[in-house]
Amino acid sequence: MEKKRKIVLASASINRDLLLRKLCDNYEIFKPDIDETFKDSDNPISIVKRFSFLKAKKAKKKYKNSFIISADTVVYSRKKIIDKTNNKEIAIENLKKLSGRSHKVYTGLTFISDNNNIYNSITKTIIKFKNLEEKEILRYIKTEEWKGCAGSYAIQGSAEVFIKFLSGSYSNVVGLPLYEVNKLIKKYNLYK
Repeated sequence: MEKKRKIVLASASINRDLLLRKLCDNYEIFKPDIDETFKDSDNPISIVKRFSFLKAKKAKKKYKNSFIISADTVVYSRKKIIDKTNNKEIAIENLKKLSGRSHKVYTGLTFISDNNNIYNSITKTIIKFKNLEEKEILRYIKTEEWKGCAGSYAIQGSAEVFIKFLSGSYSNVVGLPLYEVNKLIKKYNLYK
């Protein structure tokens, strides 16, 4: 009898869980505790690559014979990372910074196979927000969808109406580039 191959999603993100469920349901979640501090001068690509790798590495220590999937996402605008927050005032300021402007969303994806083959990728999506009125921002803040989200918004929620233009992967903005993940699941035959 063939042993069932185990997938571990190394993430505390509910959105990543919901996205991965679209491709498979034979996985478990491990919430890695890593240091996610960075300097303002750090490159957003190197940040997401490093954090996704550290999450995967931590999961692999516990689940040695499993397939590990991890990701990290940042919003980058005007040479600054707009990090996730749970602070209402900071979220309001973040949305004002994004109002009427283009920004980039980077997600670093790390996949470690059962025999320790490592795959890393970076997915970039460009988004342009419409000009946001103060009352729109305050109404959105009341939803609390923004809590814990890069850039202080959840594209899959009410903030979708802020999007004037999107180029690239929608699922990347939610937190997991499904096109890339699907290629890996297919390569290793890890479907449901």
